[in-house]
Amino acid sequence: MKERIREKCDLLMMNTDKLAREFKWSETLMNIAAALVFTNADREVDIEKLRECRDIVKKNAGVFSSLRSSAESIITGKMALTDDPMRYFRDVKSVYDRLSKSIFSDGQYLVQAAISIVDAGKFDEADEIIIKFKELYKKMSKEHPMLTSSEDIIFAVLLIMTGKSVDTIITEMEGCYTYLKKELKIRVGANEIQGLSEVLALSDGNMREKSDRALRIYDAFSERGVKYGKEYNEFASLGALIDIDVETRVLVDEIIEAADYLKGNKKFGSWSMDKKQRLMFAAMLVGDSYSADASVITGTTIGSTVAMVIAEEVAIIMCLMIVMISASNN
Repeated sequence: MKERIREKCDLLMMNTDKLAREFKWSETLMNIAAALVFTNADREVDIEKLRECRDIVKKNAGVFSSLRSSAESIITGKMALTDDPMRYFRDVKSVYDRLSKSIFSDGQYLVQAAISIVDAGKFDEADEIIIKFKELYKKMSKEHPMLTSSEDIIFAVLLIMTGKSVDTIITEMEGCYTYLKKELKIRVGANEIQGLSEVLALSDGNMREKSDRALRIYDAFSERGVKYGKEYNEFASLGALIDIDVETRVLVDEIIEAADYLKGNKKFGSWSMDKKQRLMFAAMLVGDSYSADASVITGTTIGSTVAMVIAEEVAIIMCLMIVMISASNN
């Protein structure tokens, strides 16, 4: 295993263990998501600052607020990485309140969408983003009324922040969706294909080529005797790997090796998560280890700050979706 990947895995496991001790009653996956916040920043969890940030949230958000739900560990983690945690919280809450007035949805998805806007440095543009988001979401619902749901909100917000027009986004997504559905036939569900199409549309480039790259990565796992997840969140995460300019077989082998390494930690072991979820986290860590080296990331014309937020948010979004979907199923 490459040293950079091993370091990422070790840091994630250490941060997860620290957060599990601090947030004893939180969902394991949400603690992992919060640990990813620090790991992506190459930082160890600062428990003391985290406690200060949690006190800020408790004092400024009601007990039943979505800001105090499963996403609380993510919010406090983000706050702890800033120089002004109170301002960060106020900005997220302000954007969240505006999003809540614009669309009826489970608040936790809106919280993460608000975080994405603030992290991209677009707080002052929030109203404009929300207007365009509503237009995009409406068109997405029109194209696929049975598929589009709260799960798609966060990606829709990220898509608006790429600066592409709503019509361009819809065209790219539909092109991906139609092509992938034909290529995958009955192997993967329509909802999962829509999720991957959304992630693929987040970057620039030829949509057919990006779709083919995602399919090659997916098939490479099968060729190695490993099944990559076909759930919405897991399958969509493949889209975060397509811009890494590394031979597909090498990339997949590194992800499998990282997943086996993570399994040694009880929070990532068989009792805590299934192998497909662990493989997804390994994929995100491997992808993040490559993102530090610009020579292996293909070019994009999307603003660098937004592109960075997209790369950092995908794994966290996937964690949130796993928890939310599990809760709704139960």
